Amino acid sequence: MEPSVPPPPPPRPFGPAPRAARAGCGRPVWIGCGVLLVLLGVAAIAFVVKAKDLLAWTMGELRTQVVNALPAEVTAEERARLDRGFEAAAAKIRRGEVELPALKALQRQLTLAAEKAPRGQLTHDDVLDLLSALERVGGLLPVEDETPPSPAPAPAP
Repeated sequence: MEPSVPPPPPPRPFGPAPRAARAGCGRPVWIGCGVLLVLLGVAAIAFVVKAKDLLAWTMGELRTQVVNALPAEVTAEERARLDRGFEAAAAKIRRGEVELPALKALQRQLTLAAEKAPRGQLTHDDVLDLLSALERVGGLLPVEDETPPSPAPAPAP
């Protein structure tokens, strides 16, 4: 004979209702998200304040990379101008005295040099273009080189 199992007790008519699960995020998640948001805000402010120093540091790193990959055609005088150009441009950037169009042209030339230098594809023309951009940002170009060419006069009818 099998042991008999007692039947389950009948449900209580006035017992506590089952607890429903809370929907949404809990308090720890909200606190964690708030802390993360504050940290991101502080990092953004620090980046804005230090952007000039960061750009100058990046230029120093790219300078090393470019100088190590200079083609053989680059003369000693051009190398010296390149060093002066990097120094003058970095100094002007740190002081915040750079005009936006000149800075954009320099960034374009630095990006091109940074892409070509590790592969050994940097040409003499690339170096001269970079040198021109550095001298323009650094304020080393003579004044007449910085003025745009005047348009040719229109022919008389």
